Amino acid sequence: MTRTDAHHDQDRFDHLLEAVGAVLEPSLDVLDAMTRAVDACVRWTGATEAGIVLADRSGVLHVIASSSERTIDAEEAQLGTDEGSCMDCFRTGRTIDVPDVSTKAADWPAFVRTMHDRGLVGTFAEPVRLRTATIGSLCVFADHERGHDDHDVVVIQLLADAASAALVRQREEGGPRTLDEQVADGLEARVALEQAKGALSYRRDVPIDAAFRILQEAAARTGRGLRAVATEVVERGADLREVA
Repeated sequence: MTRTDAHHDQDRFDHLLEAVGAVLEPSLDVLDAMTRAVDACVRWTGATEAGIVLADRSGVLHVIASSSERTIDAEEAQLGTDEGSCMDCFRTGRTIDVPDVSTKAADWPAFVRTMHDRGLVGTFAEPVRLRTATIGSLCVFADHERGHDDHDVVVIQLLADAASAALVRQREEGGPRTLDEQVADGLEARVALEQAKGALSYRRDVPIDAAFRILQEAAARTGRGLRAVATEVVERGADLREVA
């Protein structure tokens, strides 16, 4: 490894420590903590997109956080067909690394079609664990087949652990007391977010992905959670022009 490479890796891990700290901020709700984890995945690894799914009490997985609309498409395709990297990761409790999903066309036909339709090529899924139980997965997607190097894998694993630790931290800080309550809270926040994306897209005549970015930027600039900003858009008709 050259000195430049070593400096780059050190810089990346210094920033990663900040990202993990941000995920663990006690004041965050489920949606914001998981969103920070997936955003850090996209920023500090070779991933193009990322999402987190968590299981409710009956073991049904739900999309809690996503980096973009095509992430939602890729995740929902897995949940709807019971196939794909996040499903296999959750079922086995093991890391799933598939740099080129074409190699899994026989096992994941519908998921592979969705990936190709959305311009995505590779996927990597890491279990989200609570003690010894697998409670979901952090799934990343790439528009290339280079896969993820060892540093990427460490980053993804750390962020999956941070997502789990954030759930525990929220319970300790007086948030929802059970995983089922936390999943329900995250889904409730996602409903508000999806409504706000649609409303903002219409009001500002922008694509849904652009509306999502505006909501994220408004939350970051004002120091509020995504649910609070989404509620302002849905219930008070805000268009966020003054903050994003």
